[in-house]
Amino acid sequence: MKPSAYISDGGILFKESPPDSMIKLTPLYAMRELTDAEIQEIGKPFLGYVTFDELDFARAILQKASEK
Repeated sequence: MKPSAYISDGGILFKESPPDSMIKLTPLYAMRELTDAEIQEIGKPFLGYVTFDELDFARAILQKASEK
């Protein structure tokens, strides 16, 4: 997986690796998609059974969080 951003030791976030950077940067990797089964496994202790509406709700939250 290709890095999606980089962070410096001082906590500064870079969307792209600066060219010829003298700063030590740590690559951050993109999050992968969760499957319906993974969402159900996470939600089961809280909800018992995860309905289609709850899956849609979880996907909407994940989508909004990925936009930040």
